[in-house]
Amino acid sequence: MSMLKLIAPLAGWATRLEEVPDPAFSQKMVGDGIAVDPTSSELQAPCDGVVVSIHASGHACTLRAATGAEILLHIGLDTVNLRGEGFTVRVREGQRVKAGEPLISFDMDLLARRARSLLTVMVVVNGEGYSIASRRQDRAVSLGEPLLEIEGGERAPEEAAAGATAERAVRLLIPNGLHARPAAVFSRHARMHPGSVSVANGGRVANGKSVVALMGLGAKHGDTLTLTVQGAEAGQRLQALVDLVSSGLGDAIQPIVETPAATAPAPRASLPVALTPYAPGVPALFKGTPAAPGIAVGIAVRVLETQLELTQRGQGQAEEQRRLTHALTSVRQEIEVMIEGESGAARTEIFRAHLVLLDDPDLNDAALQSISSGHSAEWAWRSAIELHVGMLQRLENALLAERGGDLRDIGRRVVALLTGQSGSRVPENLPDNAILVADELMPSDLAAVPPGRLAALCTAHGGPTSHVAILAAGLGIPAVVAAGDSALRVPNGAAMIVDGERGEVHVHPSAELQSATLRSLAERATRREAHLARAHEGCHTLDGRHVEIFANLGRPGDAASAASQGAEGCGLLRSEFLFLERSTEPTEEEQTAQYQHIAQALGGRPLVIRTLDVGGDKPLAYLPLPREENPVLGLRGVRVSLRHPDMLRTQLRAILRVKPEGVCRVLVPMVTSAHEMRAVRIMLEEERRALGVSTPVALGAMIEVPVAAMLSDRIAREADFLSIGTNDLTQYGLAMDRGNPHVAAQLDGLHPGLLRLVASTVEGARKHARPVAVCGGIASDLRAAPLLIGLGVDELSVSPAVIPGLKAFIRTLSMSQCEKTARQALELENGDEVRALVTSTWPGL
Repeated sequence: MSMLKLIAPLAGWATRLEEVPDPAFSQKMVGDGIAVDPTSSELQAPCDGVVVSIHASGHACTLRAATGAEILLHIGLDTVNLRGEGFTVRVREGQRVKAGEPLISFDMDLLARRARSLLTVMVVVNGEGYSIASRRQDRAVSLGEPLLEIEGGERAPEEAAAGATAERAVRLLIPNGLHARPAAVFSRHARMHPGSVSVANGGRVANGKSVVALMGLGAKHGDTLTLTVQGAEAGQRLQALVDLVSSGLGDAIQPIVETPAATAPAPRASLPVALTPYAPGVPALFKGTPAAPGIAVGIAVRVLETQLELTQRGQGQAEEQRRLTHALTSVRQEIEVMIEGESGAARTEIFRAHLVLLDDPDLNDAALQSISSGHSAEWAWRSAIELHVGMLQRLENALLAERGGDLRDIGRRVVALLTGQSGSRVPENLPDNAILVADELMPSDLAAVPPGRLAALCTAHGGPTSHVAILAAGLGIPAVVAAGDSALRVPNGAAMIVDGERGEVHVHPSAELQSATLRSLAERATRREAHLARAHEGCHTLDGRHVEIFANLGRPGDAASAASQGAEGCGLLRSEFLFLERSTEPTEEEQTAQYQHIAQALGGRPLVIRTLDVGGDKPLAYLPLPREENPVLGLRGVRVSLRHPDMLRTQLRAILRVKPEGVCRVLVPMVTSAHEMRAVRIMLEEERRALGVSTPVALGAMIEVPVAAMLSDRIAREADFLSIGTNDLTQYGLAMDRGNPHVAAQLDGLHPGLLRLVASTVEGARKHARPVAVCGGIASDLRAAPLLIGLGVDELSVSPAVIPGLKAFIRTLSMSQCEKTARQALELENGDEVRALVTSTWPGL
């Protein structure tokens, strides 16, 4: 038995693998060894050997010593996301090196800013037959100083145990492919078999017991692996390994999206030949989905999607990887400049999300894999983008499908830079009152338009929660989306009227209609000024009933605007802005800082913070939830929080730390039973006592499912207040998925059945003298306000822009008329009849 001595590959502090914040290393799934927190910036060979492999991103390499030991050296954690930036590889695969020779140089400052950790690990990855005889750890080490001694090696080749041979093909469903962690899981299980285990991928075959050999297969998501097992009970052993691969090897699995191998998917055509433009001078009307409120009169400007002919064959892997890295860096810098020059919170957060997408490891790995197959950088990048867009669309989740627009946006920008094209599709010289008409618009399209030049947006595709819709609302630009082929028939230069409140679009409107619309807009502006002048006054009906008007907020930047519009507080802070579109959970300190900022912007007014509401249409990258056939009916809201109580406790502590004490209230989403409220109450009180907070904190329940409305008296016994989320209540009450385009248009919050659920909630709350708020979409609808007030709702929490007009309208109402009309509405058959009743009672609406 031989002894292999390994010297320190860099200077720094040597520490145990257990201290590395990555289970692949800390649990020794990859192998046993040591970690070094570096103070030098060059990785050197720890022994004489042959370079077995170098990772495509340049952050890791493997040496094979004369004893047969394979040594993996991995610089930093999550450094694969840098795609080679900051690393300079000094060797090539197959090269023989001497101990102390340079392997990889790296930019320590860049890694310190961009990587999760600088900890560099050195592990023996083919550990069977080897053991660590000694190691120097928990101390400072110098470059080249003895660090590890490994016993073993020079064993006879393993002989297969007598028995049969079994073989099976299995698809690899892991998004990141067969990287270190799943390879370590497979090899650990393969080593339990006394006979041989091999894994084939394409023309490559690897020893299934070797982590390095498995990683060397280059197996990616969707590849078919052929597993071969020899020896006793081969069939049984094979089945266990097949099941292991099918289940993801410890990683989350992802559905396979088949794409043609020979061609990169092309963007949708902007105007199919079969679509005939609307005839000049002939008025036309079509409908879409309202995405941003307001009405505008203007001129159509068509935004066309040009199909770029891309060169498929690259100029060599190194050159194409360099081009892609340069393009990604340039686009990143452009976005960072946009963020620095922008004060809008929504716009800033959207483009920060684009930065995250640029660094997405799955996306970059897919592009690098394509480049390694000989493709050009632009071909590889567009193929990777369309592959991932297809994955999102296959999930049949409206919100995630809309995120595909952001992927296409960054895809187009990078490809444009690589091919020397313009990064913007919007014409430079826009006419006054331009209305952009497109198949789908991207956030960068809006960012390229000078302020004040746009009147409205109209798209064939996209959704009301897309980032373009959010940007439009923030800019005060009316928008209608998902209008289908009708939008694609609008000719360039046509006069248009876009009604972002009704989802209606007029093409070639008559001169009379244009004049009437402009007069209405002028009158609306005058009324708006008058309403804003009284917005900060209290809101009472004619007979003195006080109705609180709060604001719904989705990000910190909204708070000051809401206060300026006359909000008496925040009735719903969607705390998901802190958790979504990031790779790690926000810390208690991060949450406290954001909540405190919002509380200060509200000037001491009440702040109702909804605890994390994820699951369903809002997944988290760092909170894996089981795959569900119907996630809308699965792990959502409080169900997720009670499943992960540590995350909930962190959020509760952050809320409790906001000053002054008592300004914050806690709202629990998707409650279906009093038991859930008791469980959250216990945690809240435990954390309050632990922090020494003397002021009690109000705890409320969201009523979003019919059973909660029917059992509101039980829930109100455990809650300090109730808040009705009518968006989900409508979805569950009518059994219509709001993300399903086939039925979403039929969702009606003014359906008499939904109003009866509101009435039931109020009735149950009154038994315990609990106030009831409505924070869903219908609270912002003026036609709903008298009905909700008549049913006994105490508070309306609405979009900030609605507040001045809503307060002005409520001041004209009497409780007796509201109660009478509400009772009548409960007896009608559908929402259209309810709206007709309201408009006949209050003709000014």
